[in-house]
Amino acid sequence: MSNIATALSGLQNVSLAIDTVSNNIANANTVGYKTGEYVFATQFLNGSNSSDQPATGQGSQSLGVRRPMTQGAITNSANPLDLAISGKGMFRLLQGSGSAESVDPSAVYYSRNGQFGVDKNGYIVNENGMFLTGFQPSLDGSQITDDLIKNNGLLRMPDSNLPGNATSSSTLSAMLDSTSTAFTKTANVAFDPTQSTYNNKTTQTVFDSQGNSHTLEVYYRRVTDETLSITSGSTGYTYTPSDAASANTGGTALVTLNKDSILRVNTAPKASALFSSATDSTHIVLTATPSNAGATPSVAGMKIFINGVDSGVTVSAHTTTSITTSAAITVPTGAALTFYDKDNATTFTQASATATTIVVAAADGLAVGDKVFLGASGTTDTGSTITGISGTTITLSAAIGIGSATAVTFKHPLAMTLITPDGTEVAVKGASNKKASTELLTTTVSQLEVYASIDGTFYNYPTDGSASSNRTITPEVTGGYKPVATMNFMGGQNIDAMVKDSMSGDPMFKTTTTLTSRVTNQAGGSSDLIFELDLSGTQMHAGAFQMTKSTQNGEAVARLTNVTVDNAGRIVGVYGTGKQQFIGQVAMVNFDNEEGLIPVGKNAFAASNMTGTEQDGTGVTVGRAGTGVLGEIRSQALESSNVDLANELVRLMILQRSYSANSQSLKAVDQTLRDTLQMVG
Repeated sequence: MSNIATALSGLQNVSLAIDTVSNNIANANTVGYKTGEYVFATQFLNGSNSSDQPATGQGSQSLGVRRPMTQGAITNSANPLDLAISGKGMFRLLQGSGSAESVDPSAVYYSRNGQFGVDKNGYIVNENGMFLTGFQPSLDGSQITDDLIKNNGLLRMPDSNLPGNATSSSTLSAMLDSTSTAFTKTANVAFDPTQSTYNNKTTQTVFDSQGNSHTLEVYYRRVTDETLSITSGSTGYTYTPSDAASANTGGTALVTLNKDSILRVNTAPKASALFSSATDSTHIVLTATPSNAGATPSVAGMKIFINGVDSGVTVSAHTTTSITTSAAITVPTGAALTFYDKDNATTFTQASATATTIVVAAADGLAVGDKVFLGASGTTDTGSTITGISGTTITLSAAIGIGSATAVTFKHPLAMTLITPDGTEVAVKGASNKKASTELLTTTVSQLEVYASIDGTFYNYPTDGSASSNRTITPEVTGGYKPVATMNFMGGQNIDAMVKDSMSGDPMFKTTTTLTSRVTNQAGGSSDLIFELDLSGTQMHAGAFQMTKSTQNGEAVARLTNVTVDNAGRIVGVYGTGKQQFIGQVAMVNFDNEEGLIPVGKNAFAASNMTGTEQDGTGVTVGRAGTGVLGEIRSQALESSNVDLANELVRLMILQRSYSANSQSLKAVDQTLRDTLQMVG
């Protein structure tokens, strides 16, 4: 009877193997299907007596169906949500009964079938209604988080429309032409947008809180250059920023250039010499008579510069090859000495502290342009200069605030270049390049006025109070309009943005103004529009006008135009305004023992004790595409079945012959039994 069982086991297992091959052939066109291979094994039976030898030839047994998870061919698709995995990994799915609320987070399935679409509630599902899961986006959709728990990890398409938001910040950076004509006070031409009273103009679209668009117009008007005073102080070189400047750090009121900046004197010295030796700290021996271009002027009273730097002392007396200084001085060996015009100290009288003319006791040696210092030693820089000399009557550029007789010192200015550590060069005038001298160095800056309007209504226009700036700036030439900002430029750079924060690289000051207006939308309603206009990046060089930056953070109502999936599985909604919003990132799962997964139908698999589960974390990797062992994702593509039809047909032929042979074995056993029974009968 064992012969019958042996032949019957062969028939049964071959029949199951034929079923497996037939199933492979039937699913040759099923996306993501993995072929099954029926596994046979010989049966070994042991007798009840342990001394008996194991019986052989007892037929075959089934060890199950093996499914090699080899890569199928990847084909193109028109659906942007059709996804194929190139490499290891499987999609992570959750089963639900038609709604996201019905999803069982413990019912996790896995599949290589990437045919996905969108259900009525906007969730991404496969053809069987299983929900695709992944890492969730941040609240604003600007980035992907590490959260796979929120909303059970379900991925949902973005809204078809995103509401607009109001502009709160606008940035306009222009390259202005330094050769353009300036509007001067003497010409008395006030700003008028309907006339050629400005140099350049630009426009920008801004948005109110409902996403309605409005037109911001900005006018650039170069006006008369002005003088900027830079104070040489103990902390560095400081100056007052433009009227529209705002400090990025609290408590800062002045722009401070690096104290390691240097002042290079460009004015030719009156005389020069080389140092030879010193008999003591106030007597210097020279290598030759002080000379300049062959002349031999007297250096008595002149200021001494050592290697181009003001020593702070003067010449008290000199001989052919030696000088006596007004104070002790240390000179390095081989140093170059240069001599500049002496200071002229005298006394003066003045009618009032606000008068711009003074009468001096002596006008010898004075010249137009000389700087005015108070005191016999000239320690306090008044910021005023001589603009006219008539006998002993001196006309000044500005009142010096002294109404009584007192000492005054006049110093000849030197042309110098202030060089910052970052290489910025500023042409200045001053009497000394000694550091921390408290002197006011002067430079000429190009001045610019900026006017602005919103939908044709000008800010700070007196006849219309619906648009205003937080800056109260008086224009150079008085008219009906007031600028929203003024800027000054030296060396082509905006003086507000010259100094950068060493950590962030942002300017320590910004040229900003807050613009407030009441705007009307297309439906006839109105709303407040308040935003900050940042003009810090504006520069002035010789060249045609151009805008280098024009940005604002408001948005109109955005409509979804496209959905894309990249190789990392990040799903992004693209809107008509150019805005992008992350929907999420597809989660991928890899099993070390993929062949241990249990088929559950619908082209999906479930984890088993042979594969491990996500909960125990053994042999299972959950992550993002393209990281670690996980493969990449291809959008608008599908992975074909890995069934080899030719191989399956050959296997089917072999199994048919095997089935026939097993039938013959059963037939032979049956015939033998018949013959035996006939013989016994």
